[in-house]
Amino acid sequence: MTAAPSDSLWAPLAHRNFRLLWVGFVTSQAGDIIQMLAQAWLVVELTGSAARLGLLAAAQALPRLLLGLFAGVLVDRVDRRRLLLATQSLAALQSGVFLALQLTHRVTYASLLALALALGVLDALNLTARAALMPTLVPRPMIPRAVALQALGVNVTQLVGPSLGGVLLASVGVEGCLVANLVSFSALVLSLLAMRLPAREGGAGDGGSVGDALREGLSYLRAHPALRASIALAYLLGVFGMPLVRLLPLYARVVLDASPRGYGALAAASGVGALLASLLVTARSSRATVPRNIVVSGVMFSVAVIAFGYTRHPLAAAACLVCFGGSQMAFRSAVMTRIQTEVPDRLRGRVVSVLAMDFALWSLGAAALGAAVDAVARARAGLAAGAAIPRAAMTPALTLGFTVVGAVCLVAALGSARRVGSVDPAPVAGE
Repeated sequence: MTAAPSDSLWAPLAHRNFRLLWVGFVTSQAGDIIQMLAQAWLVVELTGSAARLGLLAAAQALPRLLLGLFAGVLVDRVDRRRLLLATQSLAALQSGVFLALQLTHRVTYASLLALALALGVLDALNLTARAALMPTLVPRPMIPRAVALQALGVNVTQLVGPSLGGVLLASVGVEGCLVANLVSFSALVLSLLAMRLPAREGGAGDGGSVGDALREGLSYLRAHPALRASIALAYLLGVFGMPLVRLLPLYARVVLDASPRGYGALAAASGVGALLASLLVTARSSRATVPRNIVVSGVMFSVAVIAFGYTRHPLAAAACLVCFGGSQMAFRSAVMTRIQTEVPDRLRGRVVSVLAMDFALWSLGAAALGAAVDAVARARAGLAAGAAIPRAAMTPALTLGFTVVGAVCLVAALGSARRVGSVDPAPVAGE
């Protein structure tokens, strides 16, 4: 491959190992999104409940929350490429079990919860290992572009994945979506096998006890208040704002009366925004713009959540989702750039694992919001617990829910501006 200029948008792809990791994960991520879309639609068909939909997301998130810090210690000690090979192989097995249950008509809500828990354990390791490995594959000055380019790849899949998933769901059903996900795993496994890494880049191999390693990572965060404030804001936006993604299939079906294809198109709208934002971030990414990007994108994200709750037409909903996806991507990329450029390699896995726990909070927030929405809707309709909720009661309950959580996000983003913008100690040369 012809080397790109160092300041080029695509410069990190000139490095073979980064290129392999990028292509493999883009392909696998598309398959993951297709499976998640089919799984969420299946839950809505089985239960029609916002609480059940949120609980499924929480089941996948709980292992990330409980195991996240320990995953960071492990990632800093072992060969990261081999760890990724193991987690991806086991994730493919999980998808295969899901497909077998679906083909034999044995899928139940309980089995979906069990599969989500298993995938959550693997994700706790996978997300941290991937993020910690990536900066070792390019020169340090190129890390901000590599982070943004990785986000660009993921957001391409957020555009393609839901669109393709909606088509598959409407044409060949849940089974076709699961087969597509299984096929996508092969690209990632082959990419990981083809990578050539020095032993040091596979894992840091730190000694000492697990407790000492955890304390070292947390002590680093205590000594860096701007980084700590950035991660704290990610937690708040995750708990209160990201439940929109988890409850989107319910909103699409109940409020917007969307078909599976329509739901896929709405999910893809978020990917369109993320793709546009990632192109802009990749072209202009630098460490100096990180604090401003964190605050501005956090405010835009909050406004999009509030506005979405008042949409009653698919086009208006799609417009809000474009803003939602773009601002969320810009925020996430800025926080990750701060970590990758400021944290030394020997601690990176632990610090990334602290940030990655916000994925768990997304789903736990969805479970709480889903339960609250169900409770408000039943109260409006005068129904007992467990009774089916009519659309006339569910729609205003969802609007109220998104208004409240969006307002909390907005206050948090504005209130964190000074702390996020403070200056942490500069990274030590050579770390």
